[in-house]
Amino acid sequence: MKVAGLVAALLAAGLCAPPVPLTASVEQVASRDVKAGSAAQLVVKVTNTGPVIPHLGLVFRTADHWFERHKMTDLGGCVVATEESAFDCGDLAQGESKTYSFHGDAGTAGVFHYEMVLRELVQPFDYVNDHPDGADAQVWDETVG
Repeated sequence: MKVAGLVAALLAAGLCAPPVPLTASVEQVASRDVKAGSAAQLVVKVTNTGPVIPHLGLVFRTADHWFERHKMTDLGGCVVATEESAFDCGDLAQGESKTYSFHGDAGTAGVFHYEMVLRELVQPFDYVNDHPDGADAQVWDETVG
């Protein structure tokens, strides 16, 4: 009877193990100084160094969302997920690397601040490269003249 209890406890412990964190290397380049109405670009290269990332989201955490400040001409294989303030770029397999190239025409003049993090867009909505003080963020400003 003691062995059965021990086996049950070990199985339960394995089923309750913490999930493997989502990790990736991220490189981002964006237009920084453009004229209103002219072409702008945002390129994000993601290499998944952890488990599969379901519905990789490039999530904007500031009031400025790149897809709202530009008339989108190319979504780089992603779709806009307005409710999540994100580009939904689909699944990214373990070890897979993808480059997402977004193109749009800059909107109204101003200085805009962007802060973008990566997160899965399905429950449990885990962040990629998350830490106790928050997820790694790509941060940049864009001046539209």
